[in-house]
Amino acid sequence: MNKKPIVIGVSGVAGSGKDTFCSMLKKYLKSFNKECAAFSFAEALKKQVRDNSLDLYGIDPTNCSRDEKNIIRPFLVAHGKIMRDLSNGRHWVDIVDKKIEYDKINLISDVRYCEYPEDEVFWIKSNRGVVVHVSRFTFIKDEKIFIGPANSEEDRNDKIIKKLADFNVEWETGKNSEEKVIDIFKKIEKKVAI
Repeated sequence: MNKKPIVIGVSGVAGSGKDTFCSMLKKYLKSFNKECAAFSFAEALKKQVRDNSLDLYGIDPTNCSRDEKNIIRPFLVAHGKIMRDLSNGRHWVDIVDKKIEYDKINLISDVRYCEYPEDEVFWIKSNRGVVVHVSRFTFIKDEKIFIGPANSEEDRNDKIIKKLADFNVEWETGKNSEEKVIDIFKKIEKKVAI
């Protein structure tokens, strides 16, 4: 197929609002009769390790609380990295690439950076895509305090991908941020001619 799909990838640390951003964007696009397809690189990862995680830790990564996910996060990160290393960075990209819908706007809620030339960021940008980085904060004594990374791997990844992102969004915990999502989408629309 010669036509390139439209892909919007969202990155940020755990709890920054990646899924919230995608949900708000999907709702906004639906109001204009623009269809979306939603994906996650981690969906396949969680399915791959589900049985082992249940056997070892009693936690189902496909259906767990944030606290439970924090417990098994090192296990998920390790498996994700091993599969990237075994495939020169293509494993998770290749799984999602097969699901992409060419007649819809494809949203991916968990973009990561890795050191391979054809990683998730490269793949998105080569598919008429953009990467949006989200950061969530609270005000404490008039100072923005951002949610920090869950681990050192996420810390390293977040610093790099924030620089590579086409757009950066900062939003306050508990505030309605639909207008930020709409503003970013209007910029995306101009950039990729949706």
